[in-house]
Amino acid sequence: MVWWVLAFACLLVLMVVMLVRTDSLTSEHKRLLAQFRLLDQESSQVQQFTYELAEEFSQFLLLQLGSVRRMSRLAEDELYIFELAIQLIPTLCKEMSSRQLALQPALQRALKLHADLEYSAVEAVIGKHGRLINGWQKQNFAGYLQMCQQMYLLAKEFSHKDVQRPTQASVSN
Repeated sequence: MVWWVLAFACLLVLMVVMLVRTDSLTSEHKRLLAQFRLLDQESSQVQQFTYELAEEFSQFLLLQLGSVRRMSRLAEDELYIFELAIQLIPTLCKEMSSRQLALQPALQRALKLHADLEYSAVEAVIGKHGRLINGWQKQNFAGYLQMCQQMYLLAKEFSHKDVQRPTQASVSN
């Protein structure tokens, strides 16, 4: 009989310990869920802010490219690819973050959706201008942004050479 009472007491203690542990786990679960919701909300805000920055950066570079495009000596098809690459910055930002795509598949998808241009044409222009290769080889969004900046600077340098040449010639005469 003593064994039965002792076994019952042990069972009762075990049940109380399990109840306390379950309550503890439930409160920990609720805390973690609240923390997850907060982090998810912050992540969404950061993602939205990143999209907005990508859009602003794209618009800024497009304005600058537009101002030098008229005077650029670069081929029109290269300038078109530069402009398209800059226009695709926000799209690539979304593709790479929401779909978790690498740069190459994201760019291929963006080109299919927004332009009638082959990926190989973009690669050919990048390969033609050595200063674009560094950003391109990084194969990430930051490298792509760097490459787009270099596209603008390249167009700007080619336009300045045209503007500066007559000035230098008239100074020499």
